[in-house]
Amino acid sequence: MKNFILYLTFLLTSIISPELLAQHQHVENIIWSVAAKIPPAPKQKAAIGLAGAISGANHNVVLIAGGTNFPDGMPWNGGKKKYYDDVFLYLKTAGNLHLMTTKENLKLPFNLAYTAVCSTSHGIVVAGGENENGLSNKALILNWKAQQLHVNFLPDLPKALSNAALTVIGDVIYLAGGEVENGATDLFLSLNLSKPQEGWKKMTNLPHSVSHTVLLHPEDSHEIFLIGGRKRNQGDTSTIYNSVFAFNIDKQNWTVKKSLPCVLSAAAGIANRKDLLIFSGDQGETFHQAEKLIAAIEKEQDPIKKENLNQQKIKLQSNHPGFSRSVLKYDITNNTWQTLKNLMPYGIVTTNAVVSGHEVIIAGGEIKAGIRTPNILVGKLKSNR
Repeated sequence: MKNFILYLTFLLTSIISPELLAQHQHVENIIWSVAAKIPPAPKQKAAIGLAGAISGANHNVVLIAGGTNFPDGMPWNGGKKKYYDDVFLYLKTAGNLHLMTTKENLKLPFNLAYTAVCSTSHGIVVAGGENENGLSNKALILNWKAQQLHVNFLPDLPKALSNAALTVIGDVIYLAGGEVENGATDLFLSLNLSKPQEGWKKMTNLPHSVSHTVLLHPEDSHEIFLIGGRKRNQGDTSTIYNSVFAFNIDKQNWTVKKSLPCVLSAAAGIANRKDLLIFSGDQGETFHQAEKLIAAIEKEQDPIKKENLNQQKIKLQSNHPGFSRSVLKYDITNNTWQTLKNLMPYGIVTTNAVVSGHEVIIAGGEIKAGIRTPNILVGKLKSNR
């Protein structure tokens, strides 16, 4: 009888444990590689990369579109930011990305960068952003079907903004924050992709105004997490947050969660089972120094002193140390943060992370002030099982 009970216990454990283990699986390590590169823009000989580009996954294809760079030199040397409308498609196979060739050059309806973006079952949703004409209130949905790129417009946002964040639950997308003309906004909006004609609905405002934040929804959760970000302040340095909040879908309210280990903005992030992963980001030290110098230059009347301050700014930005290479992991169950042991190949901001199976894809981005990368990183997520 005793042996039978032991056998039965073993049998039940062998049946149940895979499911239980899946529920408690946590990412312990990420193996990084450069899987592909973003091609140079038309008439450019070398690829210099993009920041603020759209990236998403759709029908086993990774799409990268729009974005900005400085093709004629750094901004502190007079170079002007250029915005793009190019669309690049990559076929994903076994951890590799292969640039697809199409019969025609694929384009967005207009130049666009620094949008809120997320991949949904309806397509890749893009909201807000900016170009050489200013902030955008447009929302698009992109699909690659039957060897064609389908671009459809969703209802306009109630306000033009850039550097907002998007996430999705089922058919409903949620947009948080963003930069507006006078700083940042605390807008929190939703749109049902099955009923787009109903338009954007205003939700309970964010706990504070914020742009360059990360918005994530873990599977099987009733919460949406708002992580870090920053707020531009008129006449002062920007506020960079380490705060984390969660919005409960059922209760329609925000609660405070364990703060990040450091202030952080313009990071990328994904939800993976019971973990939230935050990649790189700007901790603001050099950013704040540059803001102070810019403010001092604007106030200074003496041309010699003004030029001296300008040279200090050029030196500061030319010698930018780069961004954090850390990956932060939030345990949803235990409300705790930790830093994964292995670092990213380089720090990166103003890009987003795309989940594809057990991998994360991070395309382009800014690696130092004004400097982009053409690299497309793929990170293999290694769990504790």
